[in-house]
Amino acid sequence: MKSKKAIYFLLSFLFALAAILPFQPAQSEAAAKVGYVAIDKGVLNVRSAPSTKAKVIGSLKNNASVSVYSQSKSGWSEIGYEGKRAYVASQYLRMYSYLMDKTKQYTYSANGETFTSTYVGKYEGWDEWTSSDTGESYLVYENNKGLYVGWIASEYYAEIVYPIKKDKTWKDAFDPSLTYKITGTDGILTTKAGKFRGVITVKASTGYINYYAPNTGIIKQTYKGKTISELIKLEKN
Repeated sequence: MKSKKAIYFLLSFLFALAAILPFQPAQSEAAAKVGYVAIDKGVLNVRSAPSTKAKVIGSLKNNASVSVYSQSKSGWSEIGYEGKRAYVASQYLRMYSYLMDKTKQYTYSANGETFTSTYVGKYEGWDEWTSSDTGESYLVYENNKGLYVGWIASEYYAEIVYPIKKDKTWKDAFDPSLTYKITGTDGILTTKAGKFRGVITVKASTGYINYYAPNTGIIKQTYKGKTISELIKLEKN
């Protein structure tokens, strides 16, 4: 009888303790980070073990997002794949993305006017967006070399060159006299659309400054301290 009473009080104590302590997820789940496949063509092999000799159990396309649980010095990343743990080569993963969110509609304010950008679909591997101010489409693409913007049957250029590093510079593909420089990384910026973290700043030699937020893309542009355009609303498409 005494033993049953002791068990009863122990269980009561444990339930009470659980009620006042915050829930803590498993360490491996809490440590997971989001990674993005960064390849130029084809697919990335997913393997059952961290070895090129291990069985290929699946594949991932460029820009696919995955949960990354650990990365070894031998060059392999442990990821979540179809409910199980698997492995991919770390060199083909990028642990950040500044690509626009295809599930969202973007509303910008520029020169006193507002316009929206809406995702249309894929165009030869690029993300096609349409802008309400012109009615025209533009293209956005990201790989392990950078973030690009362009137009159908026309030219494109690099908005950001990867890997991201402060003071990194590059030249414009069409005008070598025009250069770009990453002047800030991991910043915080608030627009009317909200507060953004992990913001990077890219300054052009012409004086224009663009601000990009992770998984969002460009959120603001300034020139000589004046706001040229700003993201004012971000909502489900």
